[in-house]
Amino acid sequence: MKNTSHNESFPARPSLVAGNDWPSIEVEQPEAFIPRHMVTVVVPYYQAPAQLEKTLAGLERQTYPRDLFEVIVVDDGSNPPLTRPDTPLNLRVEYQEDQGFRLAEARNRGARAAQGDILLFLDCDMIPEDEWMTAHARWHHAVSDALTLGFRFHVEIDDLSTQAIRNRQGTLRELCKDRKSTRPEWIEGQMDRTANLTSDHDDLFRVVTGGNLGISRWFFELIGGFDGSFNRWGMEDVELGYRAQTRGGILIPERAAECRHQGEGAAPSPDEKASLSLQRARCSHLIAHYGFRQSVPGRIYLVPSFVIILDPLRHSVEIIHNTVQMLLANTITDLVVWVIEPRDDPRFELLRYHLDPDPRVEFGPEEDAGKRYPNSPFRIKVPAGFLGGRRLIWMLRKRLGKAIMAVGYLDRGSSISITRTWALERAIRTGQPIGRFGRIEEFDPAKLIDRDSHLRSVPWVSPTGQTLIGRAFGAVKEIRNLKDAMRVGKWLGRGVRNRLAIYLLRAKPQLKRPEKSRSFKEYPPASYPLGIEIAVAGPRSRSVFAASDRVHFSMDTGDPDLVLVDSSDPALSAWLRGDHPVVPLNAAHPLLSVPAFDPEQVNPMGWVYEVPDRVMVLGKSLPQPYKPTGPDAIDQVIIPIPKRLHHLVDDGTYPTAVVDRARILAALAASGVPIYIKNSDPDLEAHLGTELYTAMRDDRIPDAESRLREKLSIQQRRISLRTHSLRARARQIAEQVGISNPIGTPDVSMLLCTRRPENLRRALKGLGAQTYPRLELVLALHGDGFPADIDTSEVPFPVEIVRLSADTIFGRALNQATEVAGGKLLTKVDDDDLYGAEHVWDLVLAREFSRADLVAKAAEFVYLKQADRTLRRMKGAGERFSPRPTIAGGALMIAVHDLMEMGGWRRAPSQVDKLLLDDVTMAGGKTYRTHGHGYLLVRHGSGHTWEQPDSYFLDHADETRPGLDPAFAGIE
Repeated sequence: MKNTSHNESFPARPSLVAGNDWPSIEVEQPEAFIPRHMVTVVVPYYQAPAQLEKTLAGLERQTYPRDLFEVIVVDDGSNPPLTRPDTPLNLRVEYQEDQGFRLAEARNRGARAAQGDILLFLDCDMIPEDEWMTAHARWHHAVSDALTLGFRFHVEIDDLSTQAIRNRQGTLRELCKDRKSTRPEWIEGQMDRTANLTSDHDDLFRVVTGGNLGISRWFFELIGGFDGSFNRWGMEDVELGYRAQTRGGILIPERAAECRHQGEGAAPSPDEKASLSLQRARCSHLIAHYGFRQSVPGRIYLVPSFVIILDPLRHSVEIIHNTVQMLLANTITDLVVWVIEPRDDPRFELLRYHLDPDPRVEFGPEEDAGKRYPNSPFRIKVPAGFLGGRRLIWMLRKRLGKAIMAVGYLDRGSSISITRTWALERAIRTGQPIGRFGRIEEFDPAKLIDRDSHLRSVPWVSPTGQTLIGRAFGAVKEIRNLKDAMRVGKWLGRGVRNRLAIYLLRAKPQLKRPEKSRSFKEYPPASYPLGIEIAVAGPRSRSVFAASDRVHFSMDTGDPDLVLVDSSDPALSAWLRGDHPVVPLNAAHPLLSVPAFDPEQVNPMGWVYEVPDRVMVLGKSLPQPYKPTGPDAIDQVIIPIPKRLHHLVDDGTYPTAVVDRARILAALAASGVPIYIKNSDPDLEAHLGTELYTAMRDDRIPDAESRLREKLSIQQRRISLRTHSLRARARQIAEQVGISNPIGTPDVSMLLCTRRPENLRRALKGLGAQTYPRLELVLALHGDGFPADIDTSEVPFPVEIVRLSADTIFGRALNQATEVAGGKLLTKVDDDDLYGAEHVWDLVLAREFSRADLVAKAAEFVYLKQADRTLRRMKGAGERFSPRPTIAGGALMIAVHDLMEMGGWRRAPSQVDKLLLDDVTMAGGKTYRTHGHGYLLVRHGSGHTWEQPDSYFLDHADETRPGLDPAFAGIE
């Protein structure tokens, strides 16, 4: 995050503490404090000259340097107006007309006239102790977003002269020690309740009082100052405190900022009680806290408790509309729905016509939601299409608990989350990851779905059918005689005939082609680049990239790198207009004509290890078909994803077109469903590719137990994802005309940092077996004992060697290795672990379909050398998003630019992988854990950064094998 809010001219920085942990702020002690900033003391005044005189006498004795503070007295309409008091202070008088009790506006007027960086608000009947100003100001020298709360004692001093106050020896407390003194016990009660404002209560602001208050001018302006529209006694300071806490301010109780209130404390007068009652009613709309309002269903307030940001993703307007409907129908109605509106998207015009008149729905860029509703305490982000039911908001709030954020990761990389606004604001101000300010909880989004409280399906455009039924019931109720009955029967008959005619007209296309009449879950086309610009001409060519909106359907929309056509038809020459490479599908390999899928939509996320012995034959009865939208997409891709099947059988009967069969089978395999092709089919082999076809013809599939089923699924999904995805297809087509398109296969650098010369040869041999095509090895030799010439003959790709002194700590060693890496992606490997030949491919593919910032494998498979056992743990826990997953440091991948944005590898002697995971999590990044096959962690019993005895692994093992068994871990 970038700091977009802090005033760079004010040296104090925003607070970095978690919660309201003000004691952890590094602040100069009073005896060592050196004032550097100008302070403005704002004193509201109304017809109390004697009291003001004593207050000014207290200010004249301040230990804060006289040339670094000013006093502004704001007269709230006194008659006669206040003239400048006789005082040596740098003092000015501001005046405002008497329009009622305008204490809030008087304070604002003083703040606007202020020249100081720090504002101190002091009521005109409060006499400060000598250290009062210093006690407040030292905190504002340390942090820019704090409220310092001073304390007061009530004492009767009418008979005490101004001179006695000005010329006293010692403190005010000593001067008044023989006088009756009381303190506001309600304030002390709040201090006890909140452990001196260090607890996690969300209503710490209750204790804010404006008569002895400090704040930086920058933060005062950021939160909007006092609400100047308050014109009655009471609550204006509490409302300011609420906004300060909600915007991430720190509330600091400063006992040394002590004042003597002139006059004993008293209960509010009847007029004050009446005013306070009115102010509380008003604050119910301004303070979004359950202690100040009743959030009964149906109520809405000026400041909503929940701002729900709806991400449309690439969904249709209908899906967006239905999601908004679900949110508005929640049992909690104290909310506003903010629909992220893409620029220049004509689809949203219809959506606005439906939703704009609703006061709880607004449209705009995502960042504007916080600007429009900065004082709402909760921000919820929901992707379009997630229909959780009527209790969704309540359940999200429950999941949040005391955490600052709760997030649930959905399939295909989207998420649903609830965040406390104060933490979000503090993260934005400081440029720090939000995880620094408190705990982040993860939850299962499936548990948010309240199946018993879903909305009934409502029509999107025309409610004609439901309206007709309602009118029919109304007409029946009005029947009083036979004539009425005949009239109503005739009307009903005519209506039924008309509706039936409309139905048959709409159903006609589906009646002709019944296989298209099934319900579809809509997948929007992918909008990410394919690496090259491709124009398509002809229905077959268009179908190949139907799942993407990044291809050209006309030469008028750009200058493509190549043109994909159905055949070499001379009639296309006029359409082409220019010298562009042309790839005709009729002359190309059959595989290129198979429509590609979007791996962000079709992938093994959420793959299930244990499934019932359920088998399905590919046919028209497949459940939950999926298909993309976009040009020519209506007939292109039907991708059922029955992930809980043991396997799916292709018997060659459906669909009849082999290209459609290949399309469906490739997508199913990518989702993790094992496919078994029952009968030999050379034509299907040509369209799928021999490698994938062979994997699908494996006769072990029908009877495979869970472990073998997983192994066969991983084999099929690997092949399909790198052969039939959109970018894979674009790469294959580009190769037909000699164009290099590496976007789907980015350059990868493996980082091997080793201190053990004895492990080097075996490690190089194992890593050299990697099949990924764009790979280099950065070999960091950490310490002495390595030969001058390193034999890298068994590594068929480039090797960069970095020699480091033995005293270089591990984190710095990795950073030096990273500096010479040429790849866009980095994967860290260890010298004693074992890797399958497809290991790097696994990480690259997982990164492509998950779009995660960090992808990794866990140490599911472990070899214990001392016990001579190979074991498996965490079975079936892969293919999941998680903010803090269990991952292996020797099997992770991250982009170089992401690593550099976080400052590189931590300069630590060990556990750099754990620290990197912490950095990614705290920065709000996504972490994805793929399957564990192809990686075997080797434990020697000692010398590991992760110190756990062998018994720990054996106790957590799901399966064990005798000896070293790499094949058990998928390493052949």
